[in-house]
Amino acid sequence: METHLTTHLSPAFKEWAAIVEALGAGEQILLLRKGGIAEGRGGFQVKNARFWLYPTFFHAQLEESKPGAARFFALADRLDAPAGGSRDATTPVTLRYFAEVVETVFVDDWSRIHALDAQHLWKENLVRERFDWSKPPGLHLIVVRVYATAQPHVVTPTPAMLGCKSWIEVPFDFEADASTAVLSDEAFEKKRATLR
Repeated sequence: METHLTTHLSPAFKEWAAIVEALGAGEQILLLRKGGIAEGRGGFQVKNARFWLYPTFFHAQLEESKPGAARFFALADRLDAPAGGSRDATTPVTLRYFAEVVETVFVDDWSRIHALDAQHLWKENLVRERFDWSKPPGLHLIVVRVYATAQPHVVTPTPAMLGCKSWIEVPFDFEADASTAVLSDEAFEKKRATLR
């Protein structure tokens, strides 16, 4: 059921459904991004301090993830399985979490990216491929504090939401519902310290 629909549009960040669930479980606090094909001339930029986490689904995600991600794929499938059993571009998407950017930096040193391997669920070959894709080599590292909303929101994708891009807009306001940080301050700072 679509709730709290507003004329105000809020930013949303497209990310693999399993990664969204890992972020929502507090398992991961890091996003790695090079940018989508449709990012435009300026390339990827962290334009928003707060944004919805918009889960995306496609088959290759499981193959490109570490074995530890399997439980988050299963969770995402269980939570968001369409009534007919198969997904397409028009399948409604449920927004359960939003994120606040705590820190962001572009890293062009592969050894620094590689050192973060234990902090995320992507396989190394995928991360390396993203690192090397397009010029300059490197990745944006985005440390986020994730919040679970008391009321999930369901949105039916529009043509503007489709395509290989990181940022879209959705008609739901962050302030519409109560929300809770998925990690305590202490647990979040402990995880953040491991990134350094």
